[in-house]
Amino acid sequence: GIRDDLVTGVQTCALPISGTTGVPKGVRLLQKNLMAYAAWYRRYFAATEQFRVTCYNSYGFDGSLADMYPALTVGAGIVVIPEEKKLDLPALAEIINKHHIVVADLPAQVGRQFALTMDCPELKYIVVGGETLVPFKPVYPYIVANEYGPTEATVSITCYSMTEYEPDIPIGKPMDNTAIYIVDSAGRRVPPGALGELWVAGIQVAGGYLNRPEKTKEAFVPNPFSQEPDYETAYRTGDMARYRLDGNIEFIGRRDGLVKIRGVRVGLA
Repeated sequence: GIRDDLVTGVQTCALPISGTTGVPKGVRLLQKNLMAYAAWYRRYFAATEQFRVTCYNSYGFDGSLADMYPALTVGAGIVVIPEEKKLDLPALAEIINKHHIVVADLPAQVGRQFALTMDCPELKYIVVGGETLVPFKPVYPYIVANEYGPTEATVSITCYSMTEYEPDIPIGKPMDNTAIYIVDSAGRRVPPGALGELWVAGIQVAGGYLNRPEKTKEAFVPNPFSQEPDYETAYRTGDMARYRLDGNIEFIGRRDGLVKIRGVRVGLA
C-alpha cells in the first residue's frame, strides 16, 4: 500500500449520487477516501503534470471524481467534454487529439466503440467501467483499463488492463489500500473459483450514507477478517463475483437481480 501518501482528515469531501438501487442516495465520501483513490491513480497511470485527461462524466455522478481529483493532485490538465460531443466519436477523437489527452475515462460501451474505431496516437489509456465489458480487440494499441467499484468505496476498487482480445474480461485485482473478500451467505470467505458476494474494506470505504443510519448499518458492517486501522469496516456490495486462480476477480452479477439500463441499475418488474 501507499498509506503514507494520504491525507487522512475525516471531514466530508463529497456527496455523489449512486444509482445502485435506481434511487439516488447520498454517500459520505471523506477526504481520505478520495486521496487513497488518487494515490492509486497516480501510481497506476504514472500520472504527471504533463498529462491531459478527459472529464466526461456529469458532476452529479461519482465518476466525475475520478475524472478530476487525481489529475488535480499532480497539476495535470482536465478537458471537459461538451455534452453534445459525448456520443459523437469523431468529434470526441478530435478533442482528444487537439488537447494531447493521455487518459480518457469513458462509459463502457462508448469506450469500447471508441477503441474499435478511433485513431488517437497520443491517447494511451481508455478507462471504462459501470457495466460489463463485451470482449473485443482494440483497433489501435490502446490500454483499456476495465475498472469496477461502487460509489460506497470511492468510484473504483479493482482494475484490469487489456490490449488484446480476451474471451472473458475480468475486473482485475484490488487497488492499493483496499482489501476484497468473496464470501458466502454466512459471511465466510470462499476459495478461488467459488461464487460469493463481494465485500470491500480499506481506506476507500466511505463513511456511510448521509442521514440514513439504518441503511448505513445494513451495508457497512464490522470486518471479520481484519482489525487493522482503516480496515475495520467492510462494505457489502451486493455484487456476486469469484476470484480466478490468477488472482483476478470475475464479476458475475447482482445478488438482488437488478439489471443496468444505460448505466443505471433498476429492478425488474
